Amino acid sequence: MSSVAILSPGYPDVPGGVTDHTGRLAASWEASGHQVNVIGGIAHDPTAAAERLAQQRVEALLIQYVPFLYGRRGVSAFPERIAKAAAALGVRVTVFVHEPWVPPTRPAWVVLSPIQRRQLRHLLACSDACVTAVPAWGELLDAQAELVYVGNTLGELPADVPSEPDLPAPVVFSPFASGLNWPWITEAAAAIGTPPGLMVIGADAPAARAHHVVRRWFTPSWDWAGRLPAENVIRLLARARLVLAPFVDGVSGRRTSVAAALSVGAKTLTSTGPLFDQAFTESPLAIAKTGKQFVQRAAELWNAKDPADDRRVRLDWYRRHLDPQTLDAHLLSIMTAAQ
Repeated sequence: MSSVAILSPGYPDVPGGVTDHTGRLAASWEASGHQVNVIGGIAHDPTAAAERLAQQRVEALLIQYVPFLYGRRGVSAFPERIAKAAAALGVRVTVFVHEPWVPPTRPAWVVLSPIQRRQLRHLLACSDACVTAVPAWGELLDAQAELVYVGNTLGELPADVPSEPDLPAPVVFSPFASGLNWPWITEAAAAIGTPPGLMVIGADAPAARAHHVVRRWFTPSWDWAGRLPAENVIRLLARARLVLAPFVDGVSGRRTSVAAALSVGAKTLTSTGPLFDQAFTESPLAIAKTGKQFVQRAAELWNAKDPADDRRVRLDWYRRHLDPQTLDAHLLSIMTAAQ
C-alpha cells in the first residue's frame, strides 16, 4: 500500500464538483488501504508543504486543476511551485485537468486565456502525468493526457430507496453548473406543462433570483428544492421521471450531474456541443442536437411510458463505463505508475 496526497484548494469546505471528487477519491483510496493526505489550503509555502509530504512518505501527488481554484483571475504560480518542490523530493506528480483555461470569448478572457494556457503548460512540463475527463481537452494539451472520467460523486443509492412514485415535474440538478442551457430548459418545461413545471435541485428561490444567469429564467412557481445533502439528491433523482441536462458545450466526462442521474437509472435528456464526448453516443442518454429538438424530445420523453427494463439498461451502462471504484483505481494506478 502507498501514501498519496491530493492538492485540492478549498477542501472540504468549498462546495463544488472538484471538492466532491476529492472527497470520493480520499474515501475510496483510504478504504483500499492507502494513506491519503489532502492539501486544502494554498496560503502556505509550497516548499514547506512538499517537505511535509516527504515526512509522511508520500509517493504520489495529484493536483486538482481548474485555473480559478488558484486565484480570482485563475492566474497563479502555486501549482507549478508545489509540483517542482514535490518532484525535487522524489514525489511523483499527476495533474487532473478538470478545466484547462477560459476561452477568449469575453474582453477580460482575451487577456487571461493565454496567461492561463502558459501557466498550465508550465505545470504539465514539470509533472509526470496528466489526466482529464474530457477528450477534447486532452487534444488541446501539449502532453499525453489520459482519459479518466469523474463519474458520480454523490455516493451510492441506498438499497431501500424506491423509484416510485414519480416526481410531479421534470428535474434539473446543479442549476448553477457552468454552461447549463437555461433557455432550452425553460422552453422544455413550458412544452411539458406539468405544474409546478420544474423541480430544481441545488438552489432555493432566493439563490436563483440572485444568480447572474439563472435569474433571467427564474419562475416562482417552480419547485426550488434548495441545496440538499448528497443522499437526499440521490433519493430524488431515483424518482425522477425525466432529468433535463442540456449543456452549451455538450455533455462530457466532467458533467457529474449527468453521471449522478445515470447512477440511479434516471431517464436523462442532454445535448451535443463542442465538447461532446462521442463515447456517450452509445449511452442510454437521450441526446438532442438543437434547442427545437430538445424541447420536442422533452415532451415526448415525459409522456412516453418506459419499458419495464429501461432503468436496468441505464444502470448496467453506468456500471460498465462510470463505476466510481473502477475510475478511482485507474487514476491511482496512473499516479503511482502501477503496471
